[in-house]
Parts: sequence; structure tokens; C-alpha cells
Amino acid sequence: MKKLIVTLLAGANTCTILILWAVCFSSWLSPALYPRLSQAGLLMPIALGANLAFVFLWFVIDIKGILLPLIGMLPTYNICLDYCPLNFSRDDIPDSTQTIRVASFNCGSWSVRDSTDGEWNTPQLLQELDADILCLQEQAGMNANIRKMLEDMGYKLKSNAGVAICSKLPFIGESIPLGQSCRDFALAWRIKNGEDTLLVVSTHLESSHIPLEERVALGEHIQTHNRDEIKKSGRVILGFLSTSAVTRAGQVNILDSLLMTHKGESIVLCGDFNDTPVSNAYRKTNRHLKNCFRESGRGLGLTYSRPGFWVRIDHIFASDDWESYQTRVVRKYPSSDHFPIVTTLCRKSISAL
Repeated sequence: MKKLIVTLLAGANTCTILILWAVCFSSWLSPALYPRLSQAGLLMPIALGANLAFVFLWFVIDIKGILLPLIGMLPTYNICLDYCPLNFSRDDIPDSTQTIRVASFNCGSWSVRDSTDGEWNTPQLLQELDADILCLQEQAGMNANIRKMLEDMGYKLKSNAGVAICSKLPFIGESIPLGQSCRDFALAWRIKNGEDTLLVVSTHLESSHIPLEERVALGEHIQTHNRDEIKKSGRVILGFLSTSAVTRAGQVNILDSLLMTHKGESIVLCGDFNDTPVSNAYRKTNRHLKNCFRESGRGLGLTYSRPGFWVRIDHIFASDDWESYQTRVVRKYPSSDHFPIVTTLCRKSISAL
């Protein structure tokens, strides 16, 4: 009887390993060519969770079998750590002549108020972030009062129709040309950092445009374990995700070209990617820059605040001449449908480069 159970478990575990591989390596698929399949990365928590569950089952039933899920997950090791990093040695910030604090925040057009008492708590949030460079997305609702608030905090502001860069360090010259099609979703500007120059990019890649009622419905169906309704809502939402993925792929290609053009420069890229760490957008950006949450964050780092969508879609990337410390998601103030992400960057010594 035990032999039969072990055989069945091995077969089931092999299936979950193959699913994990398919999910992890879906980021190599072009969203323009395979819009639906390229969204498989959203299944990462299920695929990874299933394999971790088998580790526990093998430990209970037959300890030798534990090698199957562990070896099976080995090819996906780096992708799993992109998704859920486990850093425990990045809390102490070293003494450095060049240390800057960088934050990225989709401010939701500055319209979301604390659902508890109705107070607008964004000022407290920005004070806690205490960022030298603050990249904003969905900032179009910025009015004169908000501009004054940012100026009083010591920020100078550069913006376009969709995104903004707020900096306590001085801007240099004009914005970096990105093409006419970039006027809404990205902004790049050089900033004076001591004796050096830092290229800062703020971006907001194409949103999924999923209607609020569909998001709420999916969250309710998940909570009530209504499988039929979950499938129905899932198909509708997948349609929206696939359509937006095609547009996002073109935007990512523009950012990819920008990073290639400025290869070797000191760069920080922040924004709302509307894509998880298991995605084509993340993988392409990670070819050029390091993800700060992967380097010094812990856990899932969920940045989207709406129920039913437990994802990290806001990211901070930096070039190799920086090391990140204490990267975290600030979930204390519900000032948007996104939570901001913040990191401390320390410039590496020349000998370390």
C-alpha cells in the first residue's frame, strides 16, 4: 500500500514540477506573440506553493522522496528568489560618502483617502519614506497644494502627463529623449549626485484596465471558494491582462533600448510595471539592472492593495555601481491602491566595480 502511495505522490509531484517550470519560464515568451501564455507567471504562488507542500508530504511519508521536489525546483531557484527573496543580511547600512534613499509610488492621482477616518494621509506617508528621489506614477491629479507640499519637503519636480520625478538633488539639463510614444508612460532625467551623474527613470507601464467590479467579484469568489465563478471571472480578467500585455511589451522594448543606449552609466529605474517578478517586463529589465527588492528585500513584498490581487508590481532597479539596503514596501498608510516601495542605495567603491 505504501509503495502505491509513494508512486502516486511521485507522479503528482512530477506534474507540479513541470507546471512550476512552465510558469517560471513563461517570462521568456513574447507577450506580443503569446499574450495569454505570457501571463502564466501570475500562477507562481500556486505552482511554488504546491511544490513546497510536497516537500512537507515527503517528509511525513517517505523522507527519501524529498529529493524529488528539491531537485525539481533547482532549475527555478533564481526565479523563485526573484519572486520571494529571503535576505537577512542587508539591514546594516555601511558608511558611505554616497548614500541615497529612493522610493517609487503610484499615488493613484492623489485621490485615495484612508477608509478608516477619511483623512488624507499622504503627507505622513511621504515623510516616512524620506526619499532623496521619489518617482511617482498616476500623478496627473497633482494640484497647487500638492506641489507646494512637495516643495516644502525640499523636492524639485519634473513631470509629464503620466509620471514624475521628485528630487532633493539638482536636475541636470533637459529630459532624456525617449520618443514621441513615451510622453505618458516614462520620463528620464539626469540628476547631479555629488561629483557624479545619475540617470533616473520613472515609468508606468500599461495598466490591465480590469474593471473594479471584476476585481471585487474575483476577491469575493476566492473568499467563498466558488470555483465556477472563479473560473468565469478568471477568463474575463485574463482577457484584459492579455490585451494590456501586448501594449506593455512595446513599452518594455523602448525601455530596453534606453538601457542599452546608456549602458555603463549610473542608473536608477523605478515604477509601476503592472507585472510581477515572473514576467517578460521584469526579466528584460533585470538583464541590465539589479532589482533592489531581490537584493535586500524579504518575502513577497506585495505592493497592490486591492483584495484578490496579491502581487508585487512596483519595482526599483539600479545599476551595478549601487548596492541596495533595507528595501521594503510601506503598507502603513492606505494612500492609494498601491503601496510605495523604498530602498537605500550605497555607491560601491571604484575598487569594487
